[in-house]
Amino acid sequence: VLLLCMAVVLGIASQVLPLVENNPDRVAAWLSARAGRPVAFDTVKTQWTRRGPLLQLDGLRVGEGDAGVRIGQAEVLVAMYGGLLPGRSFTELRLRGLSLTLQRADDGTWSVRGLPGQQQAATDPLESLEGLGELQVIDGRLTIKAPSLGWDITLPEIDLRLRVDGDRVRAGTRAWIRKDAAPLNVAVDFDRKAGDGRAYLDVAAEDIGAWSPLLRYAGVVAERGNGRVRGWTELPR
Repeated sequence: VLLLCMAVVLGIASQVLPLVENNPDRVAAWLSARAGRPVAFDTVKTQWTRRGPLLQLDGLRVGEGDAGVRIGQAEVLVAMYGGLLPGRSFTELRLRGLSLTLQRADDGTWSVRGLPGQQQAATDPLESLEGLGELQVIDGRLTIKAPSLGWDITLPEIDLRLRVDGDRVRAGTRAWIRKDAAPLNVAVDFDRKAGDGRAYLDVAAEDIGAWSPLLRYAGVVAERGNGRVRGWTELPR
């Protein structure tokens, strides 16, 4: 009976989606309530997916005035099934084509550049986007700069999923160093203020040498071969 009721509700929801496009103010008010701060956009288009309604927003802005975060084009997925599970977000914010830079300073601390709104010094983009649920970066690009480790690497394609819960950040990413190479899977869980946490990486490839810029340890470099590399690492302060 419960499944039947859910199917009826979802069927009705898929039919009334066009009405959402005609009421952008109500959509903005709903997103503002979830984000805990004003949310505005220029236009909204809707699409029904297997996971729930998808809102395609143009000119998305989070926050007030100059202190807000200007995101531009984005998608918000209302995960009607996953949002009912414990620890899962009811909404997902999707950004496409971001170019991110992960940089390591001489003191060992890491920083990320390229997130929306980061050009405004007084704005914490992660805090601003936290209320909109899980952040997803699709078809992004990542550059890793760590001079002390000898890293200056560009990953031309990454897919990233990130959850912010106060100071805790959990993220998972799949990255390709070449289009024809196997992807690298990475999961991290850390405190963004203290800087400590854990990370896990996993790559299985017929040509492990494609990842030689990253697979360096104690002067040993993986140049070629096949196999699988897996490992946990602690992220100290």
